[in-house]
Amino acid sequence: MEDNKSKFTTIFGEAGNQVLDRIRKHSPRMVDHVYDYIAGDLYQDITIDVRTRELCVISSLASQGGLTEQLTVHIKTARRNGVSKEEIIAAIETVGVYAGVPRALNALFTAIEIFDAES
Repeated sequence: MEDNKSKFTTIFGEAGNQVLDRIRKHSPRMVDHVYDYIAGDLYQDITIDVRTRELCVISSLASQGGLTEQLTVHIKTARRNGVSKEEIIAAIETVGVYAGVPRALNALFTAIEIFDAES
């Protein structure tokens, strides 16, 4: 478990840990599941790299709408793994075509806040 926790921190950084810290007391099982499946299995699959995986996750979260906290973690994770602002914006713009402009706009607002905080 500790190894998967370290892997999780390496991938998602402090933003990911903050999310899990909020639920740890109430749902340690969910925390363990995230460590085991996401960090210990899914993100260890080298079929696609973390950059590509994060663009997929950002697109998925943006298309669902209302998932600002999760979208924030994954945009930050994408940036930590070398995804450019322009690539993130392009992915979100594409979401607008398939999932609706309002969802894409909300995702862009989240991305812009993160980009502004980086500056």
